[in-house]
Amino acid sequence: MAGVKSPPRLWTAFVVAGVGSVALCLAVATGGPILEARWRLLVLLGVWTLAWGVAVAVAFRLPGRAALAAVLVAGVAVRLAALAGPPTLSDDLYRYAWDGRVQASGGNPYQWMPQARAVAGLREAWLWPDAQGCRDLRRPPGCTRINRPAVRTIYPPLAQAWFATVYRLGGVEARHQAWQLAGFGTELALLALLPLALRAWGRDPRWTALYALSPFPVVEVVNNGHVDGLAALLVVAGVALAARTSPWRWAAAGAVIGAAAMVKLYPAVALVGLVAAGRRRPRLVATGLAGAAAVAVGAYLPHVVSVGSRVLGYLPGYLREERYASGERHLLTGALGVPGEVAAALAAAAVVAVVAVTVVRRVPVPAAATLALGSVLLALTPVQPWYAVVLLGLAAVAGAPAWAAVVAAGYPYFFAVILDSPRSGLIGRIGYGLALVAVLAAARSRRTNQRPPSLQRADSASPARSARAATPSTPTSAHGNQGPTSGPDSTRT
Repeated sequence: MAGVKSPPRLWTAFVVAGVGSVALCLAVATGGPILEARWRLLVLLGVWTLAWGVAVAVAFRLPGRAALAAVLVAGVAVRLAALAGPPTLSDDLYRYAWDGRVQASGGNPYQWMPQARAVAGLREAWLWPDAQGCRDLRRPPGCTRINRPAVRTIYPPLAQAWFATVYRLGGVEARHQAWQLAGFGTELALLALLPLALRAWGRDPRWTALYALSPFPVVEVVNNGHVDGLAALLVVAGVALAARTSPWRWAAAGAVIGAAAMVKLYPAVALVGLVAAGRRRPRLVATGLAGAAAVAVGAYLPHVVSVGSRVLGYLPGYLREERYASGERHLLTGALGVPGEVAAALAAAAVVAVVAVTVVRRVPVPAAATLALGSVLLALTPVQPWYAVVLLGLAAVAGAPAWAAVVAAGYPYFFAVILDSPRSGLIGRIGYGLALVAVLAAARSRRTNQRPPSLQRADSASPARSARAATPSTPTSAHGNQGPTSGPDSTRT
């Protein structure tokens, strides 16, 4: 699209949205922790989300190369702004730092809880403040910044390797900044990878804007330092590798997605993309799954040898704490008024049905992985919105922006839970319910736009539909993918 000029007002709109996003990011990063700033942070995120929508829409009306460059510049700018203050929404990175500290001393984080006397000598002042420090944090004497200090770690082995690396590189003095810079690094890598992944799948590189300009990975991966950003990077890399169906590429794709699952377990769902796309080539699928299994075994085996069954850490307790085991976490199926166990069964059945459809229809890898992970998040309705960062990366590669609604849906629910709103359950059901409606509406719109030519001719023969048939059709790319002006969701259902 070189040489194509865009009206100045479009560039003005993009710049205003970009500058506004940077300003809003600064306000969020310096606005204080959620328990102090409270609902004001959610309002800022809401306005930022509107700016994100404007910027993405405008990006597709700008010349391709210039638009991609502008998107990447804006994406880096907002991520730099996220470094301006300490974490605002989460204290997970303090647990990362503790696990890294334990490993740097030669210990195993699966073996001891932070409060154990055996590791008391490893406590650092910034994680275990003195009496004055605890008062500053509005906590009782003897406090710690680490969440759940009375339980062992929950994070998988490659996350632990990441924690050890960042701790050793950052040192004690870096404190939270080391983890924010680590998140910033993974985000830069993902921004560089997304256009390559999109081109590999024959999609418009401007879909990079869906991830690059979103407030959610900026806040979660950079400001809050969540390791989910590393998982997103690995999943997108795996999907990019799978664009070519050679055995070694799919073995590598499976291994990289398997590595993502060893950072946070839930990205393993993306392996459905390989199963669906390779349904008629079982040997190809087998190589991909074997690659993932090899990484999982190699990652866990040293810890199993060292600590045995303790390698599960707090995972079983976490599932009980979050009420997944009892089925009470499933807000959408629970809205039917059925018991928790039935709600859990219905949620599982819905996920199985979606996965079955993707496999039967041989949905392409990016779309199938997006559908699988998105359906899992809608079924589980987690409180933690950062779990959806991986979904947003997949949705960008799939060119499926409707799934961004699932990413946004978790934030009102999260704020309601953290701020002890008595209506947190209702807020969660509304948020995730609207996200489900958005996804279904996008899927319906896409099916309508992809009706067989015979049905379209039948429609054009109808006087009531002739006006609609006379409107210009949606352009498609040379690869058969819908162009940027088509319906927003290119995911097959």
